[in-house]
Amino acid sequence: MSSTAPIDFIGIGAPKCGTTWLSAQLEAHPQIGFAPDKEVYYFADTVLRRVAGKELRCFGRGETWYHEQFPKPRGALTCRGEFCPSYFYSEEAADRIAAYRPDIKLLLCLRPPVEMIYSWYWYNRNAVIASLPETFAKMMENSFLRDLGCFARHLRTYLDRFPAQSILVVQFEAIRRAPDEVRRRVYEFLNVAPDFKPQPDSGKNEARAPRFPLLQSGAQSVYNGISALPGVGKLLKSPVVAKTLQSVYHRFNSKAQKYEPLAPQERLKWETYYAADQEELSGLLQSLQVIE
Repeated sequence: MSSTAPIDFIGIGAPKCGTTWLSAQLEAHPQIGFAPDKEVYYFADTVLRRVAGKELRCFGRGETWYHEQFPKPRGALTCRGEFCPSYFYSEEAADRIAAYRPDIKLLLCLRPPVEMIYSWYWYNRNAVIASLPETFAKMMENSFLRDLGCFARHLRTYLDRFPAQSILVVQFEAIRRAPDEVRRRVYEFLNVAPDFKPQPDSGKNEARAPRFPLLQSGAQSVYNGISALPGVGKLLKSPVVAKTLQSVYHRFNSKAQKYEPLAPQERLKWETYYAADQEELSGLLQSLQVIE
């Protein structure tokens, strides 16, 4: 396998649906060359960066740069790939991926949309790049963020560009209930040894809260300030640098947070909102391979 050969699979979404766990299983397999940073953001940027207008714009760096983000071919390695949940929400990413490799294999994790969007809110509420509103209800006034849970709409974008046999859907509940079976079937889909079992690892992203709220707002101001300096902005747009800075910040100013469950009336409201999309999704999944 040449280091310039196209990668073989991409996990396209959705966030807070078990993608961190599944990425850990992919990275651990000796036949899989997984992107060290999990998310390369080549075909599209993160949801928060897009909302904040602070995209890394990695696509302009070209395919040579993209391929350099993956392990070089070695020994038993038979396929390479990444997992970037933000791709699911970008029609531009779907177009770019289809042009890059129309026969690429796609992985998609799903869960009930209200669970996903509520978990996503609490996980990202205290981000450095862009702060979300103080309440979940306020965030849901933003149509772009609200519709992150419209899975059928976004899946249709990919079904219009890729054959059904190229897409494997993993339901979050299946990961909870039978992780070994999920792992085996994903490995089979990628044509690697299905019986490999990684060392136990949680593979879970907890919700976070800032230890010092003033430090969070200060970090945002500093980030915005240094981003405007000549030459510095380009450095910060390196995915490795961006993720390293984020990791350092959360190490010093983040703590695990248990959040209150969504009030029953609010849950019912948003379940009703997503109901039509969920009905359409059920129909779309009939033509796909689904681990449930």
